[in-house]
Amino acid sequence: MLIKPKNPNALKLRLAERPLVLFGMGGMGQKIMEYCNTNGIPIACYVDNSAEKQAAKAIISPQKMRENYPNSNVLISSAIYFNEIKRQVELLGFRPEQILSYKMFLPEEKITWLDLDKKANWERMKIRAKQLSEWIDESVRSVVDYGAGEMFFKTLLSPGVEYFPVDYIRRSEDTILCDLNSGVFPDLHADAAVLAGLLDIIATAETLIHHVCMTTKHKILASYMTLDNFSDIEARRASAYVNDFTEQQFIDLFARNGFVLKARELSLAHNVDTLFLFERCRN
Repeated sequence: MLIKPKNPNALKLRLAERPLVLFGMGGMGQKIMEYCNTNGIPIACYVDNSAEKQAAKAIISPQKMRENYPNSNVLISSAIYFNEIKRQVELLGFRPEQILSYKMFLPEEKITWLDLDKKANWERMKIRAKQLSEWIDESVRSVVDYGAGEMFFKTLLSPGVEYFPVDYIRRSEDTILCDLNSGVFPDLHADAAVLAGLLDIIATAETLIHHVCMTTKHKILASYMTLDNFSDIEARRASAYVNDFTEQQFIDLFARNGFVLKARELSLAHNVDTLFLFERCRN
């Protein structure tokens, strides 16, 4: 998500009404923390439900928050778990006027992937690429990587496997330029295709899936943030997601085009992002 509040001065005054607690130290929490530090907005403490994160000296548990900061404003940074955390904070005795939302930091205008690209979390994408690559076996001798980005997938392939990186900007001499939102796709045929971190953010998702299924021989490796795992539509738009498939709808899109689900698992890089392995039907 992009941090760009529409009225920074009003936001600063609102956050200064009481001591401020930041609840949730995931990606959005880190961005809000950096914004507050840069703009002189004091944060009294950081809170998270994760015991691993609480091991850091600066992060405390919700119970400690209640004991030490009962009169604070609690800013919830998580879009995915916002409602669950809000109920938890209310049960701890905080009043509705003390509970603030990450949405205060979001821009008013429509967010697109182009807005977020310069601040992309490439380390997270590297972890996702490594996890997806474990589904590639010796039968795969060529791969098309749609939305290739920094081309992490290339480094994970065996020597001799042909690699075709497709992206909207040229990040390498090997990049095959294509605006995937145009609906016109490169005529590339390969044993496997990769659709990682892409189908959430392009308006042509269904058309691209059809094209990829028609031009891929064996395997399609995909990731998608399903509506089941991330149901807040406003937050999805703020994340530049332009479509809202449930997990079953996503699987059905491939099934209608001749590819069946063989495996799925949660991403190690983001525990609500789902990774899918589809293989061509052999009927």
